[in-house]
Amino acid sequence: MKTKDRILDVSVELFNKNGVVAITTNHIAKAMNISPGNLYFHYDNKEEIIAELFRRMCKETYKIWSPKHISSMSPVQFVEENFDVYWKYRFFHREMYALRRKDPALAKMWKNHMAKMMKLMKVLYRHWVADGKMVQIKNDKELLYVFESLLAMATTFLQFFESTEKSAGKASVLRGKTHLVRLLLPYSIGKSKDEFENFLNSEPSV
Repeated sequence: MKTKDRILDVSVELFNKNGVVAITTNHIAKAMNISPGNLYFHYDNKEEIIAELFRRMCKETYKIWSPKHISSMSPVQFVEENFDVYWKYRFFHREMYALRRKDPALAKMWKNHMAKMMKLMKVLYRHWVADGKMVQIKNDKELLYVFESLLAMATTFLQFFESTEKSAGKASVLRGKTHLVRLLLPYSIGKSKDEFENFLNSEPSV
């Protein structure tokens, strides 16, 4: 693996474990057993590393949301794959508000990402309606409410549940998945509704 990619892998692991504020480029270099100079050859500062990790997260997310990929999985599988990405880059969902305030460039990237996600949600919605997986919502205001509720839940659940639960981590991810599926359930039909209900009934209490 290239050093540049190793820096990203080690950084996301450290950010997830300790938080962005607590980790410096020196910590990252030490964890990799390389000199700070070697790290700076690839990235000028921690902000560049964070920005590249954000691009990587977006790329992995957009791959899941591609029409071809959507067609190959059930709605439950789709939710599961998205939450795998949320967990992989969980430091973003814990700290994005503070990171955006500190870094205007990252704030702009985040805003563009949210705008793209809204567009992708419209594509997904049309696909699921055509496939008989979701009811058609004719009221534009209600449709916008559904999109915004799902996106708000998906981008803030980790911070919320980790601040309220006795134990954080995977339990918070499970809570997030459960709530998102419950939001989707009233709008699902056919096999998709059955899958969502089975998912909710099979999930252990947390």
